Amino acid sequence: MGTTARLPRLLAWPLGLVPGVVHSAALAVAVNRALAPALARGEFAFLEGRTVALRIRDAAVTYRLRLEGGRFVAAARPAAPDVTISGDLHDFLLLATRREDHDSLFFQRRLRMEGDTALGLELKNLLDSMESVLPALPRPLEAALQRAVDVYERLFAGGGAVALDDGRR
Repeated sequence: MGTTARLPRLLAWPLGLVPGVVHSAALAVAVNRALAPALARGEFAFLEGRTVALRIRDAAVTYRLRLEGGRFVAAARPAAPDVTISGDLHDFLLLATRREDHDSLFFQRRLRMEGDTALGLELKNLLDSMESVLPALPRPLEAALQRAVDVYERLFAGGGAVALDDGRR
């Protein structure tokens, strides 16, 4: 897939009203649940005390997660992230559903990594080795993610978002 669907600013605006720590806390709960076996085995120990930021550019939301005591927690905003991975919402949805390979997205410059890139590559390589993460998700969640990508692409990849489009394509 060579193009990306962008979230119109009109729809992204309400997301910015929610404090970043709330977004991050919700993501921390989901990540801890999804990665519980790997966290219990200490596979993410190299992230202990480190902050990883995921910035969803078109939604104007940044998630900041920090590993503390072997679990991910929402990181305080003033803490500068050790590594930041940024992309549009559509690109992260494609990753979550495995419809697109992260290497392709990085190569196409749809995903970007800033900061401690060695740390980011170590994280990427670990996640690459964990092929069972998505199948371990509850079936309803996996199905919902798949449907979300389909709906998102129908609404925002083509002419369906014309009335909401702000010209950022």
